[in-house]
Amino acid sequence: MVNSHCAFALALLLQVFYWSCSSVEVVQTAKGTSDRLTPKTGFQFQKNFESSISIQVNRSFRFQEMLGFGGAFTESSSFVWSGLNSESRQQILDLFFSKDGLQYSLARVPIGSCDFSLSFYSYDDVEGDTDLEHFSIEHDQKWRIPFMKAAIATRAKWSNTSIKFLGSPWSAPGWMKSDGLMSCPVSCLLCTLKAKYQDTYSKYISLFVSKFTEIGIPIWGVTVQNEPGACSPLYEGMHFTPETERDFVKNHLGPVLSSDHPHLALLVYDHNKDHVAKWAETIYSDKNASQYVWGMAVHWYSGDQFSNLNTTHYIDVSKPILATEATVKREKDPTDPLWSHGEHYAHDMIGDFNNWVVGFIDWNLLLDMYGGPDHAGPHECEGLIKCGSDAMILADNTTGKIYLQTFYYYMGHFSKFVPPGSIRIGVVSSNEDLEATGFVTPDNTTAVVVMNSHDDPITYKLLDEISTLAVNVTIPAHAIQTVLYSV
Repeated sequence: MVNSHCAFALALLLQVFYWSCSSVEVVQTAKGTSDRLTPKTGFQFQKNFESSISIQVNRSFRFQEMLGFGGAFTESSSFVWSGLNSESRQQILDLFFSKDGLQYSLARVPIGSCDFSLSFYSYDDVEGDTDLEHFSIEHDQKWRIPFMKAAIATRAKWSNTSIKFLGSPWSAPGWMKSDGLMSCPVSCLLCTLKAKYQDTYSKYISLFVSKFTEIGIPIWGVTVQNEPGACSPLYEGMHFTPETERDFVKNHLGPVLSSDHPHLALLVYDHNKDHVAKWAETIYSDKNASQYVWGMAVHWYSGDQFSNLNTTHYIDVSKPILATEATVKREKDPTDPLWSHGEHYAHDMIGDFNNWVVGFIDWNLLLDMYGGPDHAGPHECEGLIKCGSDAMILADNTTGKIYLQTFYYYMGHFSKFVPPGSIRIGVVSSNEDLEATGFVTPDNTTAVVVMNSHDDPITYKLLDEISTLAVNVTIPAHAIQTVLYSV
């Protein structure tokens, strides 16, 4: 009897010790406070308890492996960065790519010019140069390439994994297209790649990969075409349907890239979620095209449409889905950022990840105080304050000051704590006012992201269903938290 009492007491003591060692860290960003990715301590696991609101975490449910997070090296971003003093330039690099910053591991690179370039340009503007003897990336040596190399060096200071660069073309050189221009001033139907230049353009994309890799910027992947359904007279574009992109990949681009760069990831679509399943059905059902395709690239501009991502995943579960562009229009003075922009980003990321997306690439890394420059304006501007796009960092080239926007911090609640190789796990919120998703990292830390976009604080129980341990947490109004623990 004495021995049984001792065993019971020892077991109880060990359980108490286990709870006390299972501490929880909560990292918080909250409106109306100074909390910006601020660690909060004092949370402790305890035996499961009753609560009206809960977030249940089940680490035994494993889903997609995460690829990472990042932004885009547009010419506009690179131009703004180059005009800053050396201290501000390094600060921006650290904010995005250092261990103490967002720890970005992905980056998108327009192949030639895009709407956020200072002018129209391609890597071969010599009409009829089918052998691409005049192909050159010299234009990017002025602004983009120095910025990209500095980012690589910043990440290399703390990580042995390099940035994965994803190239995306907005347009073939104008002379390869049916309208003879890089923009689409008349019709999408007249803004297509000429059949006789399909092999030439495939080699053009391959040369982009080769030339950047040769100068120390290894290209991990490319998309076939940025927003193949978008046509504008103001900026670059080129039209594909699901069928014409399928055939281009099958008969031209796929074979060329597979031969020249066998380890390159080729992504299709690269547009909004509204039609993503249709494109997946069309391209993946053709085995001769699908064999060349790594996965699907999506943007967010047509709305949430998270169910379309789930449908796309099950069309071919071997093909990942990557979010490759998101941005919002600037609405206010950058010194007083809109909080809703952060909530917009987090809402989209949580919904995306809970529906199989493996990573998230933002648009311009930084812009000037007016959301530019770009060569499409000033048509899209409404005075000096309401102009262009927002970016996580806006910079004043006159003073050298930089201004972090709200969604910089909201992005950090994912990118800083969900490194490449993390696995999404089962997370269920009992309250629709709390959006949540969760991951197990390569070092076996559990990271659960919780957002409250409403006007009142909410107290919830976070329950780890395997250990049956729980912690009580209050999230302020208009706040986001990353809950970290190891059990």
